Amino acid sequence: MIEERIGHRYAKSVFDLASEKGVTKEVYADMEVMFETCKGSKDLQNFLSSPIIASDKKQKALHAIFNSSFTSELLPLLMDIIIRKGREMYLFEIAQAFIEIYDKKNAIERGEIVSAEPMDAQTIAEIKRLIESKTGKSFKFEERVDTALIGGFILRVGDKLFDGSVATSLRRLKHEFDDNAFVKAF
Repeated sequence: MIEERIGHRYAKSVFDLASEKGVTKEVYADMEVMFETCKGSKDLQNFLSSPIIASDKKQKALHAIFNSSFTSELLPLLMDIIIRKGREMYLFEIAQAFIEIYDKKNAIERGEIVSAEPMDAQTIAEIKRLIESKTGKSFKFEERVDTALIGGFILRVGDKLFDGSVATSLRRLKHEFDDNAFVKAF
């Protein structure tokens, strides 16, 4: 995937520069803002990848969108360089790759927790504490609500999945009843 390679190259360069200047945390926070904004807006992604829209308009729009939320001086400069090189359509991939590099260097594990109802802060903190003690890594996760779970939650950490949902328990129970050798089939 060319997008991933381009994103990783720029992200690695920005990470090295941020490390050299001692502003990695600030750039990381800015990259998270950029990533979430690009991820949440299909219109922004289409705008950036449009060959019809002039580079100077894209530059003005990006500065209007992001400059008030950036804490480091590197990101506005990065955006200018990327636009000058005609690579603005890869901003999402660059932000994503930077976050992955930062997470790897700082032993941060990402995951997702899906629950039937919104979880309270105490439960989330306890789950986070348990995962961090088991993995030895810091843990960040996205929360999502899916009422189809009926109750309980599903936790994804890296390539591991813990499914403690009521819906899955009911499916397992149904499967056990279907396979029950003691019940005579009619």
